[in-house]
Amino acid sequence: MEEMLILLKPDGIVRRYSGARALKSILDLGVKVNFFGIIKPEKEFLSDRHYAEHKGKFFYENLVNFMSSTELAVLIAGGENITQKVRDLLGKTMCEKADPASIRGRYGTTKGINLVHASDSPETAEREVRLWKEIINIEDGRDYENEMLAYIKKYENFPMIDSVRYREISRDLSDKKMERTEAEGLIKELLLKESDFKEEKIKSLPGLITENILLG
Repeated sequence: MEEMLILLKPDGIVRRYSGARALKSILDLGVKVNFFGIIKPEKEFLSDRHYAEHKGKFFYENLVNFMSSTELAVLIAGGENITQKVRDLLGKTMCEKADPASIRGRYGTTKGINLVHASDSPETAEREVRLWKEIINIEDGRDYENEMLAYIKKYENFPMIDSVRYREISRDLSDKKMERTEAEGLIKELLLKESDFKEEKIKSLPGLITENILLG
Protein backbone atom coordinates (compact mmCIF):
# COMPACT_ATOMS: atom_id res chain seq x y z
CA MET A 1 0.00 0.00 0.00
CA GLU A 2 1.28 3.45 -0.94
CA GLU A 3 2.26 5.84 1.85
CA MET A 4 2.77 9.60 1.73
CA LEU A 5 3.73 12.51 3.97
CA ILE A 6 1.26 15.30 4.73
CA LEU A 7 2.20 18.32 6.84
CA LEU A 8 -0.17 20.89 8.26
CA LYS A 9 1.98 24.01 7.89
CA PRO A 10 2.28 26.84 10.44
CA ASP A 11 -0.64 28.75 8.88
CA GLY A 12 -2.76 25.62 9.23
CA ILE A 13 -1.66 25.10 12.83
CA VAL A 14 -2.29 28.71 13.88
CA ARG A 15 -5.54 29.09 11.91
CA ARG A 16 -7.27 26.38 13.90
CA TYR A 17 -10.54 26.10 11.97
CA SER A 18 -8.91 25.98 8.54
CA GLY A 19 -6.33 23.42 9.63
CA ALA A 20 -8.92 21.16 11.24
CA ARG A 21 -11.22 21.36 8.21
CA ALA A 22 -8.33 20.56 5.87
CA LEU A 23 -7.43 17.48 7.90
CA LYS A 24 -11.08 16.39 7.97
CA SER A 25 -11.25 16.64 4.18
CA ILE A 26 -8.15 14.45 3.89
CA LEU A 27 -9.56 11.91 6.34
CA ASP A 28 -12.82 11.83 4.38
CA LEU A 29 -10.86 10.39 1.44
CA GLY A 30 -10.71 7.17 3.43
CA VAL A 31 -6.95 7.28 4.04
CA LYS A 32 -5.31 4.95 6.53
CA VAL A 33 -3.69 7.00 9.31
CA ASN A 34 -0.33 5.35 9.97
CA PHE A 35 0.91 8.26 12.08
CA PHE A 36 -0.43 11.55 13.37
CA GLY A 37 1.32 13.90 15.74
CA ILE A 38 2.13 17.54 16.50
CA ILE A 39 5.89 18.01 16.43
CA LYS A 40 8.44 20.77 15.88
CA PRO A 41 11.33 19.41 13.80
CA GLU A 42 14.78 20.90 14.14
CA LYS A 43 15.30 23.73 11.68
CA GLU A 44 18.39 21.94 10.34
CA PHE A 45 16.29 18.88 9.51
CA LEU A 46 14.01 21.03 7.38
CA SER A 47 16.79 23.03 5.74
CA ASP A 48 19.38 20.32 5.15
CA ARG A 49 17.18 17.30 4.54
CA HIS A 50 13.49 17.85 3.83
CA TYR A 51 14.03 20.95 1.66
CA ALA A 52 17.58 20.21 0.54
CA GLU A 53 16.54 20.12 -3.13
CA HIS A 54 15.48 23.77 -2.93
CA LYS A 55 18.79 25.14 -1.63
CA GLY A 56 19.83 28.17 -3.62
CA LYS A 57 16.33 28.97 -4.88
CA PHE A 58 14.93 32.45 -4.22
CA PHE A 59 12.24 31.18 -1.85
CA TYR A 60 14.38 28.69 0.11
CA GLU A 61 15.27 30.80 3.14
CA ASN A 62 11.74 32.13 3.60
CA LEU A 63 10.32 28.61 3.22
CA VAL A 64 12.61 27.13 5.87
CA ASN A 65 12.03 30.01 8.29
CA PHE A 66 8.28 29.76 7.79
CA MET A 67 8.10 25.98 8.23
CA SER A 68 10.25 26.09 11.37
CA SER A 69 8.31 28.94 13.01
CA THR A 70 5.77 26.72 14.83
CA GLU A 71 4.90 23.10 15.37
CA LEU A 72 3.61 21.08 12.42
CA ALA A 73 0.88 18.46 12.28
CA VAL A 74 2.56 15.42 10.74
CA LEU A 75 0.45 12.78 9.01
CA ILE A 76 1.67 9.65 7.30
CA ALA A 77 -1.27 8.43 5.27
CA GLY A 78 -1.70 5.16 3.41
CA GLY A 79 -3.97 3.98 0.64
CA GLU A 80 -4.24 3.02 -3.00
CA ASN A 81 -3.18 5.86 -5.31
CA ILE A 82 -3.19 8.05 -2.20
CA THR A 83 -0.66 10.61 -3.44
CA GLN A 84 -2.71 11.57 -6.46
CA LYS A 85 -5.96 11.65 -4.50
CA VAL A 86 -4.54 14.00 -1.88
CA ARG A 87 -2.83 16.23 -4.45
CA ASP A 88 -6.14 16.57 -6.31
CA LEU A 89 -7.87 17.50 -3.07
CA LEU A 90 -5.23 20.12 -2.19
CA GLY A 91 -5.34 21.98 -5.50
CA LYS A 92 -2.61 24.07 -7.13
CA THR A 93 0.36 25.30 -5.10
CA MET A 94 -0.48 28.99 -5.56
CA CYS A 95 -3.77 29.21 -3.74
CA GLU A 96 -5.15 32.10 -5.82
CA LYS A 97 -4.96 29.78 -8.85
CA ALA A 98 -6.37 26.73 -7.07
CA ASP A 99 -9.91 25.46 -7.58
CA PRO A 100 -12.09 27.30 -5.00
CA ALA A 101 -13.42 23.92 -3.85
CA SER A 102 -9.92 22.58 -3.11
CA ILE A 103 -8.21 22.88 0.27
CA ARG A 104 -5.75 25.50 -0.94
CA GLY A 105 -8.39 27.36 -2.92
CA ARG A 106 -10.69 27.51 0.07
CA TYR A 107 -8.29 27.99 2.99
CA GLY A 108 -4.93 29.15 1.60
CA THR A 109 -4.08 32.73 2.53
CA THR A 110 -1.81 33.87 -0.30
CA LYS A 111 0.62 32.51 -2.88
CA GLY A 112 2.68 29.72 -1.26
CA ILE A 113 1.11 30.14 2.19
CA ASN A 114 -1.22 27.31 1.31
CA LEU A 115 -1.92 25.42 4.56
CA VAL A 116 -0.72 21.92 3.63
CA HIS A 117 2.40 20.22 2.28
CA ALA A 118 1.94 16.84 0.61
CA SER A 119 4.29 14.57 -1.30
CA ASP A 120 3.89 15.39 -5.00
CA SER A 121 4.54 11.92 -6.46
CA PRO A 122 4.85 8.31 -5.31
CA GLU A 123 8.65 8.61 -5.64
CA THR A 124 8.77 11.77 -3.51
CA ALA A 125 6.35 10.18 -1.07
CA GLU A 126 8.61 7.17 -0.57
CA ARG A 127 11.61 9.42 0.06
CA GLU A 128 9.79 11.79 2.42
CA VAL A 129 8.15 9.04 4.45
CA ARG A 130 11.49 7.29 4.88
CA LEU A 131 13.11 10.57 5.94
CA TRP A 132 10.47 11.59 8.47
CA LYS A 133 10.34 8.13 9.99
CA GLU A 134 13.87 8.87 11.21
CA ILE A 135 12.55 11.58 13.56
CA ILE A 136 9.13 10.22 14.60
CA ASN A 137 8.32 7.19 16.68
CA ILE A 138 5.46 5.09 15.31
CA GLU A 139 4.05 2.95 18.10
CA ASP A 140 2.46 -0.40 17.25
CA GLY A 141 -1.19 -0.58 18.24
CA ARG A 142 -1.60 3.15 18.79
CA ASP A 143 -4.84 4.56 17.38
CA TYR A 144 -3.50 7.48 15.39
CA GLU A 145 -6.74 7.93 13.49
CA ASN A 146 -8.59 8.51 16.76
CA GLU A 147 -5.97 11.07 17.81
CA MET A 148 -6.39 12.86 14.50
CA LEU A 149 -10.17 12.84 14.93
CA ALA A 150 -9.78 14.31 18.43
CA TYR A 151 -7.63 17.12 17.02
CA ILE A 152 -10.20 17.84 14.32
CA LYS A 153 -13.08 17.83 16.80
CA LYS A 154 -11.24 20.26 19.07
CA TYR A 155 -10.76 22.90 16.40
CA GLU A 156 -13.28 22.34 13.58
CA ASN A 157 -15.73 24.91 14.98
CA PHE A 158 -13.11 27.46 16.04
CA PRO A 159 -13.56 31.13 15.02
CA MET A 160 -12.42 31.73 11.45
CA ILE A 161 -11.62 34.55 9.05
CA ASP A 162 -12.42 34.08 5.36
CA SER A 163 -9.21 33.61 3.39
CA VAL A 164 -10.41 36.32 1.02
CA ARG A 165 -9.43 38.92 3.64
CA TYR A 166 -5.82 37.71 3.68
CA ARG A 167 -5.74 37.78 -0.11
CA GLU A 168 -7.01 41.35 -0.17
CA ILE A 169 -4.11 42.37 2.05
CA SER A 170 -1.71 40.41 -0.17
CA ARG A 171 -3.01 42.13 -3.27
CA ASP A 172 -2.79 45.61 -1.75
CA LEU A 173 0.77 44.94 -0.55
CA SER A 174 1.82 43.57 -3.95
CA ASP A 175 0.25 46.56 -5.69
CA LYS A 176 2.03 48.98 -3.32
CA LYS A 177 -1.30 50.25 -2.02
CA MET A 178 -0.23 49.26 1.48
CA GLU A 179 3.04 49.45 3.41
CA ARG A 180 4.59 46.25 4.65
CA THR A 181 4.31 47.25 8.33
CA GLU A 182 0.58 47.86 7.93
CA ALA A 183 0.12 44.52 6.17
CA GLU A 184 2.01 42.70 8.94
CA GLY A 185 -0.15 44.35 11.59
CA LEU A 186 -3.38 43.40 9.83
CA ILE A 187 -2.25 39.82 9.25
CA LYS A 188 -1.25 39.49 12.91
CA GLU A 189 -4.70 40.68 13.99
CA LEU A 190 -6.38 38.14 11.71
CA LEU A 191 -4.18 35.25 12.87
CA LEU A 192 -4.84 36.00 16.53
CA LYS A 193 -8.60 35.98 15.90
CA GLU A 194 -8.35 32.49 14.41
CA SER A 195 -6.07 31.02 17.02
CA ASP A 196 -5.58 30.13 20.67
CA PHE A 197 -1.85 30.87 20.31
CA LYS A 198 -0.38 33.73 22.33
CA GLU A 199 0.94 36.69 20.36
CA GLU A 200 4.54 35.92 21.36
CA LYS A 201 4.34 32.46 19.83
CA ILE A 202 3.32 33.69 16.39
CA LYS A 203 5.32 36.93 16.34
CA SER A 204 7.45 35.89 13.37
CA LEU A 205 4.59 34.65 11.16
CA PRO A 206 3.19 37.97 9.86
CA GLY A 207 6.65 39.05 8.71
CA LEU A 208 7.31 35.73 7.03
CA ILE A 209 3.94 35.83 5.27
CA THR A 210 4.50 39.36 3.97
CA GLU A 211 8.02 38.38 2.87
CA ASN A 212 6.51 35.49 0.91
CA ILE A 213 4.06 37.88 -0.75
CA LEU A 214 6.87 40.23 -1.78
CA LEU A 215 9.11 37.46 -3.16
CA GLY A 216 7.18 37.67 -6.40
